[in-house]
Amino acid sequence: MLSYRQIEVFHAIMSAGSVSGAAGRLGLSQPSVSKTLQTMEYDLGYLLFDRIRGRLQPTEEARALLQEVERAREAFHDVQSFARRLRHGEDSKLRVTATPALGLQVLPEAVSRFRQKQPRSLFDITTHHSGDILDTISRKSFSFDIGFTFGAEGAEAPVGSLEIGSVSLAVVAQRGVLDNYPAEIALADLESLPVISLHENEPLGRFLAEKSRELGFGLDTQIRVQTYGIACALAERGNGIAIVDAMTAVSHASNNPAVALRRFDSALSLPVTAIYPLARGLPVNTRRFVEGFAEVLEERHELFLERTSQNPDMDI
Repeated sequence: MLSYRQIEVFHAIMSAGSVSGAAGRLGLSQPSVSKTLQTMEYDLGYLLFDRIRGRLQPTEEARALLQEVERAREAFHDVQSFARRLRHGEDSKLRVTATPALGLQVLPEAVSRFRQKQPRSLFDITTHHSGDILDTISRKSFSFDIGFTFGAEGAEAPVGSLEIGSVSLAVVAQRGVLDNYPAEIALADLESLPVISLHENEPLGRFLAEKSRELGFGLDTQIRVQTYGIACALAERGNGIAIVDAMTAVSHASNNPAVALRRFDSALSLPVTAIYPLARGLPVNTRRFVEGFAEVLEERHELFLERTSQNPDMDI
């Protein structure tokens, strides 16, 4: 059984690259660090470092173990933080993660409104791509209490999910590219255009690939990206058209006069899902935040529909 001291020493050696560096970080003597490492290797039954010309070279086992050690350290620090807050009577911290698009367009307003009602609320906010969020929460050790993604396909038990709304899709292109296309565009209209596509491990990339296959054609994908904002920036510069969520499209076009947009038909939309560790469920405070997030999401989407109806050409 590993002790937390061994875990800390191992992490320090991996970070510093040497026993002396680890000793300096931990405020321990070099012999103490060396002995702890030797004991750890004995307990594990395999070497963590090869000794080559007086230097430590991590083994493959050490590199694999490091990922779990980092999660364990993060979980331990969360426990320490929670224990301190209990001592001082502070409200619990809500660890929230979201895709970059939702994190930029919805999350800040949702957090601001929540803290207006509960000023003592603490937040730890991160952004990750949908695939990474689903991968993290499917493990036994995870680093957030609630996550917001476009869809939850690919999540494994024990993951809870709650669909809280949906967003329309839009096409982003360099001004002039879409002049001969209708105000509301269909996926089949894009068959002859070069497309900047999302990777299929992202819900939107997977959704578009499936839809195009259903229609019997393939999109002419010339560039693949993982971030909606990058797709828009590439489209703005004439590298193809980008298909993104409506909120990202409007936000990008509002600040870039060289961009033109088109709305997709209503059949093409992405569900927005709140996901959470099933074992924890949704505590009252977390559920309230989810409800507030859903309200902001709906407002942002209604704003998109309103602006596009006032601007049929979608040139905002």
